[in-house]
Amino acid sequence: MINKIIEFGFYLFIFLLPWQTRLIWQEVFLNGVEWEYGRFSLYGTEILLWLILILFGLWLWRQRPESGFSFFYFFQQLKKPLVLTYWLVVLFVIIAGLSVFWALDSNLAFNRFFILLEAITLFCFVFIFPHLKIKSIAISWVGAAALQGVFGIWQFFQQLIFANKWFGLANHSPTTAGSIILQTQSERWLRAYGSLPHPNIFGGFLVLGLIFLIYLALSAKNRQSRIFVLTSLLLIFPGLFFSFSRSAWLVLILTLLFFSFFVRQSQNRFYQTQFFKILILTALLFSILLVNLWQPFFTRVIVNQDSEINSLKLRLTYAQQATALIQNNFWSGVGLGNYTLAVYQKINQNWPGWYYQPVHNIYLLVLTELGFFGALIFYLVIFLVIGQFVRLVLKKSIIKPETLVFILALIAILIISLFDHYFWSLYFGQLVFWLILGLNLRLLKK
Repeated sequence: MINKIIEFGFYLFIFLLPWQTRLIWQEVFLNGVEWEYGRFSLYGTEILLWLILILFGLWLWRQRPESGFSFFYFFQQLKKPLVLTYWLVVLFVIIAGLSVFWALDSNLAFNRFFILLEAITLFCFVFIFPHLKIKSIAISWVGAAALQGVFGIWQFFQQLIFANKWFGLANHSPTTAGSIILQTQSERWLRAYGSLPHPNIFGGFLVLGLIFLIYLALSAKNRQSRIFVLTSLLLIFPGLFFSFSRSAWLVLILTLLFFSFFVRQSQNRFYQTQFFKILILTALLFSILLVNLWQPFFTRVIVNQDSEINSLKLRLTYAQQATALIQNNFWSGVGLGNYTLAVYQKINQNWPGWYYQPVHNIYLLVLTELGFFGALIFYLVIFLVIGQFVRLVLKKSIIKPETLVFILALIAILIISLFDHYFWSLYFGQLVFWLILGLNLRLLKK
């Protein structure tokens, strides 16, 4: 019974994860502006996560008399490269925890360390708990993405997002200060947010949903499954388009290329037929949207408006700030979660509060916050997981769609992380990153 509660609780957690309902129990301001990266919050999904993890702990305890479970139980089930990966994650947690002691603000660092612990505990859970079904995980994610797609489509056509504390929504419109808009020569367009705090995060979540959707399409053997895939695609793709997230668009193009290569090499006629249908419908949807919204689309792609140019300049400025902080804190870093505070204290205290944002590259961000050794271990973990997949390819092993879909989801996150920070700096992003990483280890250990 406890197995089923944990399993279905986890699927519910994935479905609800995009909703940002939270209790802000310590509000912080920086130069008179709400400082998101200094807030202390309790998310609704955190409560569900801890209920799942407590039940998981009870499940582990019950396994002890049957299987001789010990702390090292799961290490015995793995091949050596994955054992090394897991121990590196443990070492990474230790270094992140130690950074609390030398951080500029220890309370802030401890709060971010707690979120990291939650994410890595989730990583351990999906890696160890044997009763999770890959297809059910994909269905939960695609279902969540489809619902977000509906919400994003409605927002874009209404050009309005209403504030609602119960759903974690802030008020946004093309004329509201702080709203993420797209400026063409003649109009201001509000980009779709879904229930997430930024259109780029919304786009990132939806593109992961499309990756899982392709996997479901390749395994859709009955009419109900095909209807679910078709309906979800019709909802998710327009939502992704309306996010106007360039990094998410790039990842979608690369994903389609990867899957094209996979289905061609597989010589499986069913895979080829299903993927071809996805390609045709995607191209049709894109054509319809492009005909009607060509001006905002090309504004984002060509970057020919002042707002787009200023956005790129701002990203370069953030990279320069990160470089300056790294030079002064190369070995130890400024402390977990302390990046924006370090910019404020060490570079300039007179900028507007909204200006203080993390560098839009998590590889630089981790190096800045945790220093050389923390960043090195982080890079090694990623390298070892990707390396295991490369070994499978070089051995010309038969790669199953479920293995491919999760490694592509991880690669998608890694590519987006070259251009954004949310997979490290925000609660939602941390959980998604370590969840996908844990699922990759789960599949690779087989």
